[in-house]
Amino acid sequence: MKILAPRLIAILLLAAASPLTLRADLPPDWSTNYHAVLASSATNQAPLLLYFTASWCGPCKLMTRTTLADPAITRALAEVDHVALDIDEHGDLATHYGISAVPTFVLLSDDGEADRTTGYQPVEEFKNWLTKGLAKAHFESQQLAADKQTLAEVDQWLAAGESGSAGSAAAKLFTLCAGRTDAMVQAAAGRLKTLAAHQPLAVLDGLNDPRLACRIQAANALRSVLGDAFDVDPWADAAARQPAVEAWRGKLTKAPAAPAKQLP
Repeated sequence: MKILAPRLIAILLLAAASPLTLRADLPPDWSTNYHAVLASSATNQAPLLLYFTASWCGPCKLMTRTTLADPAITRALAEVDHVALDIDEHGDLATHYGISAVPTFVLLSDDGEADRTTGYQPVEEFKNWLTKGLAKAHFESQQLAADKQTLAEVDQWLAAGESGSAGSAAAKLFTLCAGRTDAMVQAAAGRLKTLAAHQPLAVLDGLNDPRLACRIQAANALRSVLGDAFDVDPWADAAARQPAVEAWRGKLTKAPAAPAKQLP
């Protein structure tokens, strides 16, 4: 009978007492605290790179040892907040971001998801993807900031109620209604309804906009004020739409304008 050495016995007992938890090999200097990095990224208005990985993923291990350890990549990552997430520990986040394979990298901007890529990538390929993705993320962040500024300008007009600026305010809202994010479209649509209640003629011009999204929101805003009697179909072609728009222009021109009021 073989007698185990006391030190080996202690090691075996420790292993038996502690459950074995396999964790993904994570690159150095990557945070694993998703919520802290997300908050920091939001505060700094900086892009955020999510790296979804797993302990059993061979390509992930190779990516960590080679590509993510390369000096060119570490320098590029200095421009972006980045966090590594083991999908077995963060299944909720993997579901939230629609992760179906690892490794997957998701690049976020203030405007939402800017880009993603899945699978092992060598240094140059990953660097090119990251460079283009960061450029796109920065552009989307700048565009979102411009959209917010436009919305603030419209709010100032709505609060002041200057009738001469109604057309300009409506035109800005139509552009926002054709935007990329649901939040901005909903915000613009809400302002259009406020505008339609006091300057419906300005909103009516949206039914001549070449962008379907704008025509739909203009029709919805006018219907919210005029009821089901407003029968201009935003889906109709220009030839069929124009007579109905002009008919309503005549009706609204004869109707007294409602007094402007401030936003609630």
